[in-house]
Amino acid sequence: MGWESSNGGVALTEHVTSLSLNINSVTDWKLEPKCFINFEDGDQCLSHLTVVVYKMPDSVSMSEPSVLIEGKNYSMQCDIKNVAPAKYLSVHWRKGNRIIHTETFDDDTSATPVNKSSVVNVMAHGDDDGTPIRCEVRLGFWPNAPSLPPIESKSHQVTVLYSPTFFNPANEEVELKAGTKVELNCTARGNPMPAYSWTLPHDIQRRMKNQSTNQSILTPSFELPGTYTCTVSNSQGTKTKRFTVTEPAIDIVLLLLLSSFMYFAWAPLLHAGDDYEWFRCEDKFGYAKTVQYSGYFVLLSVLNMHRVAKLVQGGIFSLSPLNRLLSAENNMGNNFLQWILTLCMFYTVSGEGCSLILKPSRVVVGFGEPVSVSCEATRPVRVLGWESAISAAHTQQDLSVQWKVDSLIDWIEEPICYGVFFTAPRQCEEKLNLVLYKTPDSVSIRPANHTGPMVEGKEYQLLCEVQNIAPVQYLTLRWYRGQTEVYNHSFSDLTSSSPVQVSSILVITPTKAENGAQYRCVAVLELGPEGPQPPPTVTSEPLNASVYFPPTFLSPEPEVLDYIVGDEITLNCTATGNPAPVYSWQSSHPIQERMEDEAALTSSSLLPGTYTCTASNALEKKSKQFIVKAKTKGV
Repeated sequence: MGWESSNGGVALTEHVTSLSLNINSVTDWKLEPKCFINFEDGDQCLSHLTVVVYKMPDSVSMSEPSVLIEGKNYSMQCDIKNVAPAKYLSVHWRKGNRIIHTETFDDDTSATPVNKSSVVNVMAHGDDDGTPIRCEVRLGFWPNAPSLPPIESKSHQVTVLYSPTFFNPANEEVELKAGTKVELNCTARGNPMPAYSWTLPHDIQRRMKNQSTNQSILTPSFELPGTYTCTVSNSQGTKTKRFTVTEPAIDIVLLLLLSSFMYFAWAPLLHAGDDYEWFRCEDKFGYAKTVQYSGYFVLLSVLNMHRVAKLVQGGIFSLSPLNRLLSAENNMGNNFLQWILTLCMFYTVSGEGCSLILKPSRVVVGFGEPVSVSCEATRPVRVLGWESAISAAHTQQDLSVQWKVDSLIDWIEEPICYGVFFTAPRQCEEKLNLVLYKTPDSVSIRPANHTGPMVEGKEYQLLCEVQNIAPVQYLTLRWYRGQTEVYNHSFSDLTSSSPVQVSSILVITPTKAENGAQYRCVAVLELGPEGPQPPPTVTSEPLNASVYFPPTFLSPEPEVLDYIVGDEITLNCTATGNPAPVYSWQSSHPIQERMEDEAALTSSSLLPGTYTCTASNALEKKSKQFIVKAKTKGV
């Protein structure tokens, strides 16, 4: 009996029924031991032992994910170095704790260590933002074989840019209830972090000068019915949600009964024989009007009593009787003084046009700079003034009033000039088109999905980031390669008036001609003719592109050279490439050692024959032939 093996064989041993194969150190990748037996009757049999010689990988690494954009497909690569045998190798891609892809290499028959790669294609989704991803490598043989521990790559967190998504996307209807505050929740998630802006009903817009509307949850300080529109936006998109604020339904039958009751309750309070009573209605501008009371107006007031209560709370109107005070004992009569306020609404007349002129009508001012605007009335006016969160002003003598701020640092909405006139239209207003701008704190450019040099022909992303700029809707980001503009990105769909952070991505597929090119990102605030000229610009530091490309010979075709013995001849193999190529020469004739790694081979002692030059770098090897033929002098 004996063992035949390339590693640790056992010589023929007689008169035994068992024989062990012991190998202290396995050094053969293809180990195929055979146990053989020679029987006394001359027969022989063999049995082959299946041996798998394995080696765990030296390293497992994956490419760091780029900044992904939701809805686009991306490839990631896992590299396994020096593993054997590859046919038992499996690669598991994990996103969080979930396996998203598995790859095996069953068709690889090599027994010696090899390098393998696994590529997974993933579609970016907003839910993946911040999720760790990694590849896990296992060597698995057969069910009863020992279990080997897996080797994992470094885990990388995925960054996904995605448009805003509301936590509660449906439009909402909110009912005003006595004693409760209205809270409109527009919270959304997104990357970059979304910015918020609100469009409010006209009646409430002017009363929220001191309350920021760049917030996800709006709690109006003065509650009125109407449509409140929330817009949430980032560099990837804009979403809108509407909140319809309504008043509780009123029982009309009940109100008709109540109005009739109020009319008869008031009748005893009137002078005998009087058909009406006069009251004085005064608005916040000091403009007064006497109002005739009758049963018809009682009904009208009752129908509007839910509105009147809000007007009283807002301090818009005040009311007092002209003829006589109502008895304090008649509480119903005193309460009716509030209801009659509804009539004041008939005396705020919109008219056919406004007699106010703003000089200038549009103002562009830098953050912290002074601003001054004049409002002029074109006809006699009782009160002329500016309504604003800062520097409000009014006059009752002049036909012009000035809104002036020494240093504008509040991101307020536009101030409003109002006028109350002697003749119709009694009141009108003009809103100042005010643009408060701020140049960015910084503009920077960097690679978004790679580190180190780029490779010719592959796709890459460059990221430009702009910090604290306002208003973003006037911003244009211009991308330059050298002095040539290659792309521009505007943000006109965003509406935030206060400073925000935005970014832009440039997708490039570099060529070798772009090696050493400089990329720049220029932020331009195009504020219109009223803004500074030329428009304010801030430029990033340049990003120098390093592009790797394979060797390229200046003349790639084979060359045939006639050579006269004793003359000097040069074989020029110069090639361009990045990294710079290294050279080697092969020939059936000896080549001097000092010339073997030169781009040009110059000698006066070359023998006729074929000389092959190879230029290589980290990307590729390329070869070129030189055929040297002997030529006799004088021929």
